Amino acid sequence: MFKRVIFILVLVFTSSLFGQNYTKHIVLKGETITQIALKYKVSPLDIYNLNPDAQSGVKLNSVLLIPVSKLKAPAVSSINGKQKIHEVLAKETVYSISNLYAVSVEDIQIINKDGLKEGLKIGQMLVIPSKSTLKLAVKTNVKASDKIIYHEVLPKETKYAIANKYTLTVEQLEQLNPEIISGLPIGYKLIVSGIINKFISKEQPEVAITSKSIKIEDIVKSNKVFSKLTKSSTSQNAKQLVLLLPFNILKIENDSLNSVASKLKKDKFLNMTLDFYSGVLMAIDSAKVIGLNVNVRILDSEETKNSSAITKLVQQNNLQNADAIIGPFYQTNVEKLAELVSSNNVPVISPLSKEIGKSIPNLYQSMPSNDDSKAAILDYIYKKNGNIVAVIDAKKTTLKDFFIKSKKGIKIVGFNEKGSIAKDSLKKLFLKNKMNYVVLDSQKTNVILAVTNAMLVLMPEYQVQLVILEANSTLDFDEIDLSRLTKLKMLYPSIVRENSTREADIFRNDFKKVNKVFPNQFAIRGFDLTFDTLLRLSQDKNYQETSENVATEQIENKFSYSKNSVESYSNKGIYILYYDTDLTIKQAE
Repeated sequence: MFKRVIFILVLVFTSSLFGQNYTKHIVLKGETITQIALKYKVSPLDIYNLNPDAQSGVKLNSVLLIPVSKLKAPAVSSINGKQKIHEVLAKETVYSISNLYAVSVEDIQIINKDGLKEGLKIGQMLVIPSKSTLKLAVKTNVKASDKIIYHEVLPKETKYAIANKYTLTVEQLEQLNPEIISGLPIGYKLIVSGIINKFISKEQPEVAITSKSIKIEDIVKSNKVFSKLTKSSTSQNAKQLVLLLPFNILKIENDSLNSVASKLKKDKFLNMTLDFYSGVLMAIDSAKVIGLNVNVRILDSEETKNSSAITKLVQQNNLQNADAIIGPFYQTNVEKLAELVSSNNVPVISPLSKEIGKSIPNLYQSMPSNDDSKAAILDYIYKKNGNIVAVIDAKKTTLKDFFIKSKKGIKIVGFNEKGSIAKDSLKKLFLKNKMNYVVLDSQKTNVILAVTNAMLVLMPEYQVQLVILEANSTLDFDEIDLSRLTKLKMLYPSIVRENSTREADIFRNDFKKVNKVFPNQFAIRGFDLTFDTLLRLSQDKNYQETSENVATEQIENKFSYSKNSVESYSNKGIYILYYDTDLTIKQAE
């Protein structure tokens, strides 16, 4: 009788529950929490709140409670007859949203003044000024629809083949299905249509991918050599800067099967080169405005990973007498060039490679290496005199050995028999009177959830902060909710910063006026590196002297060179950033 009463009460409660604000979902093959949340227009956190066991993964045919979506756009008046509403997603900041819609951070903050008083929140609706134009929108034949279409991954299928089948790019496919960034399992169900309008603009600008300040046809006609002179470049004392960029014009001219347009669609390396080049041109124009006394030449390096025209270019263009050379792109070609001009100690600057490089005294690695990034954040923690506790996967033997050999009091946490971490494992290593920095190096979702859960529980008793040493794609999955990372003020190293200053906005707007699109990371990199080099060459001292004594900071990149263990120079300009509780990313003091 007692059991029967309980059953009736449960039945009544459940019926009331589902009849009002909840529904059931039976998990299908290959489905993830992210896909289910998108289907019902709720957040993964909403599902986890009702189904806490789902945090360790969902199984085929298991039943989930799904809350009815309550997301509604705010009641706001129309702006100039048009209005855009943006729903804040996990990991987004005001800065990243401003870039997405091509408006300034200030514009968004002004028009959403009341809503942003307590910071940005996931699921919040932001009003976007009507003058904005979506950044980097990509044309697609897929129509926006509420009906979600799935594709089940077959054996030997690739991301490219699937994306091409549904008229998507690989990047769009990964945006819709972030779980596949690290791999593509057979039988996985991919979202390929329907909710896609959350990621792809309905308003497609009339800007093709070729809309840059330089057209490939112009490169072909220019006989592979470009000349840009600054305002006072006719002076006999003008320094000489040479850039070697991989346009590979001869290959394009001899390609009878592909048009220039189709070449641009297929060749990501060429697109990256053109983006970098557009930033270079902006830097040269900026140098003109302030009257820097530098001559600039841009040559086609005609390079691939295994070949280049470096030897010929050095001989034909007298590169031994240059004051500095930026490029080529591939590390092996940069090293070859540095060796060819080493007798005159001509600085050769590697623009994009993160490799440490050979021991060549005139070689400058402008991209900080991964080892430098790890060293920078550990140095920051040591200076704070905190208590360092490390959670490292068993496979990360190199990092574990590094910590053990450092002899700087780093405590290594052991895993239990289930391959996870218990709260007490951390607590017994924490100290009451210091900040407890937990260095987490794991790609396993269950480990990340266990460690962060334990830290959150221990926060009332201890000072704690989460630390990662390098990018971790698992943290981008919606299963790892952003709120836990902000509460723990996750600390990490970065070679770029989010720059929302007025000066940065002016640069982005000026770039858009010239190129019809906002600058991507390669365009900004091209500007920052070129402008930094132009500034150094315009000084009374030579490039080597300014590199050893002066650090600079440009739009997104910092340049602080020093000699490394192999006698070449490397850039130690690394930012230490953290997620703040208001969902912004800040620089650590």
